[in-house]
Amino acid sequence: MQDASKPSVTGDRTVMSDFDSSAAVFKSRAKKLATLMATGEARAELWRPDELAAVFRHQMSAPMLVDLGGFDPRTATRLRTLSEAQGLLLKSFADLFHHPSPPVELLELVKDFAKANLDHPGSGLPGEIAAALYYTSIAAALVRLDARISQLPDADLQRGLRWAMEQGWLDEKTKELLAQALKKVSNGKEAPSHE
Repeated sequence: MQDASKPSVTGDRTVMSDFDSSAAVFKSRAKKLATLMATGEARAELWRPDELAAVFRHQMSAPMLVDLGGFDPRTATRLRTLSEAQGLLLKSFADLFHHPSPPVELLELVKDFAKANLDHPGSGLPGEIAAALYYTSIAAALVRLDARISQLPDADLQRGLRWAMEQGWLDEKTKELLAQALKKVSNGKEAPSHE
């Protein structure tokens, strides 16, 4: 029997089951994000910056339904509904992150997808890319919706946003979104939590 708090993997795709957002799981995942950032130099040997740039560009233009469609059937249906709601036609990750009013539930799904890929050693997604998606989804919620979809303390969130902004392989539009989120968090204005 599979632990419901752990993601399962189908092929190269991570599938989320009922995600447990308890404090213990949260702290464990936050530590893994911190570890990823702390070991960036060792991981950088696996992927050159130009390769990470190509993977990130591909990921940003990839149809969300392909990557996120591996969720359970109920969540996959909700994803389709959200991505096509009100004529938004959010087809790619870039469409979602850079939309003026993206659905918060969809940003949360992307955040959970990124965390699952960070946590799974068999993920086909490089950890740096998963971390960038994670922080970009949080940044989009903060900047576009004034909503907080992460329980990370401000100091950890600032560190993660800075880390993502410093990645030379990230596109300028995404870096600007991250910078806006960092400014918002650094100003001490706590965005309302979306639970």
